[in-house]
Amino acid sequence: MTISQDIEPRTYFRTLEAALADFRPPAENVEMILDTVRGLRYEHVYIPESRAFIALEPAGGGSPLAFIASGYVAVHPEDGDNFWVELPAHQASAKGFAAVAEKVEEAVIPTCATCFTNLPSTGACDYCD
Repeated sequence: MTISQDIEPRTYFRTLEAALADFRPPAENVEMILDTVRGLRYEHVYIPESRAFIALEPAGGGSPLAFIASGYVAVHPEDGDNFWVELPAHQASAKGFAAVAEKVEEAVIPTCATCFTNLPSTGACDYCD
């Protein structure tokens, strides 16, 4: 038995286009996404709290008919074979964008040993010296 606390919170959208605008896949993937799910009979469109994918649910609930992720679309039609389509542009690895982004080193600003304010480039404290 599933209780409401077991379900990951979701954000529902009126249209797939609205969900795509929020999910923001690469522009070159949008047309292929729309072509892949065209013809599916879904009623609900949502993005889970994890923001890992967009799901298309059939009328009356049940298992999603399609999952749209950053690198693929997995389709599970009610009356056919499951298939998936790899998208041409991948946003990031499965570990997330942070894993592939370059880290920016922050500059360490020296502080005054007496009043603990940031020192100017001269190295002399404007308040203490």
